[in-house]
Amino acid sequence: MKKRLAFFLMIALLCAAVFSRAESSQHEHIWGEWLPTAEGHAATCAEDGETLTARHYNFSTGTVSQSAVCAICGQYKNGVFPLIAGAQAQSQKEKPSSQRGSFMARGMKAPYENAPNVLYAFTVAYVQNGTLVTWKDISTVTLPLDAQLPEDYQLIRITPAAGDDSVQNPEQQIEMESTWAEGALTFVTKSPALYLILSKESF
Repeated sequence: MKKRLAFFLMIALLCAAVFSRAESSQHEHIWGEWLPTAEGHAATCAEDGETLTARHYNFSTGTVSQSAVCAICGQYKNGVFPLIAGAQAQSQKEKPSSQRGSFMARGMKAPYENAPNVLYAFTVAYVQNGTLVTWKDISTVTLPLDAQLPEDYQLIRITPAAGDDSVQNPEQQIEMESTWAEGALTFVTKSPALYLILSKESF
């Protein structure tokens, strides 16, 4: 009986050692920039060189363009929305929720040829391993933009409308309060989405 117990104990310790070694060999990947590929978008881990491919997560607006833009790699029909350097999202809670993923913003000046009233378009989202994750808290978003905005601009959020997707423009345009000062746009949101900055002529 003692020999049998000793044998099972030895097996259990061996399994624990193997499991512990396997766990320690895993690490949290540090992905580089997500770039468009034929399958979606991909990035390479800075530590071990592993590459991960994930599907696009597209936002679109039928009102001004039939082109969707991926919030993660920025691909759309005329090119790529580049990353907005220095973009930040700050929770408005005193004790912020545990937010998974990294905040990401991509944008471009006048990206739509058929909509000159769109001065700037951008996406914001939290991203983990190439996919969008839930945005936990209402946050103040600050985006340094390479644009000059007039005093009477309007910021809107494009939100898919509920109902039949066969409708020509299945979306809602939600007006957003914002401030523009010292080259940075600031607004409050909890919505990963496509946002448009419009000139006066469009509203």
